Amino acid sequence: MTDRLGELLDRHQVLFGVICRDPTLIDIELLAQIGYHVVWIDLEHGSLAPVDMMRLSRTITHLGMVPLVRIIDLSRSHVQSLLDGGFEIVVLPNVTDASQADELVRLGKYPPLGERGLSSTTAGANYTMGDDPQKTLAEANTATHLMVMFESDQGFARMDQILQIEGIDLVTVGPNDWAVSLGLFGDDVKAHLAPKIEQVVTASVAAGKIVTMGASTPQEAEHFVNLGARMLFLGVDVTLKRRIFTEALREIREAVNR
Repeated sequence: MTDRLGELLDRHQVLFGVICRDPTLIDIELLAQIGYHVVWIDLEHGSLAPVDMMRLSRTITHLGMVPLVRIIDLSRSHVQSLLDGGFEIVVLPNVTDASQADELVRLGKYPPLGERGLSSTTAGANYTMGDDPQKTLAEANTATHLMVMFESDQGFARMDQILQIEGIDLVTVGPNDWAVSLGLFGDDVKAHLAPKIEQVVTASVAAGKIVTMGASTPQEAEHFVNLGARMLFLGVDVTLKRRIFTEALREIREAVNR
């Protein structure tokens, strides 16, 4: 196995991705052609069947990108099947204490770091343990990345303990759920959350974690990169498609409605 994420980070200062909730194989191919590096498959807010997710994962991999999945909840059935199916990054939403991060490592890493179940036919290992299973499992642990999401004041308050968990190597923030949990909307969101989000980013970088953030504007992207973020997600597929469809109709409608 190879650590595709590590290889890409060695070659690029910043990696780019899209969050996908209703992707097609053509969408995935277009993302690869355009030059994206990571595809976030959103199991938490999407409706993809497991078999479709596995096909997408393999397509993403074979097109040279990194498949990432956000799980619904922390369970062996989710983590085990998705990693066996070839996903290289697993994201746990709304982490509020270190025990959740520790459990993600237990389920997502092979011994001695975790207790992930062993199969000799996983997609990520090309369906074989090879001549040296011990080496294969060590390579699998290196190539498997686990990410926690800070989405609440509870998680923020325990950030230092969460960042200390060995095996968690990526961090991100979910500002929308965080804001809603506090009853914040509009301008109040940025005023209240921006300082906390910056603290998450800088503390995570200082702890040696790979920080990934959403960025909807060039200014926002530059800001997070300057703070140390290495991966940026530029939107959600459904939102991006809606924007393109809306703009196409607006331009033609304005031209013909004289």
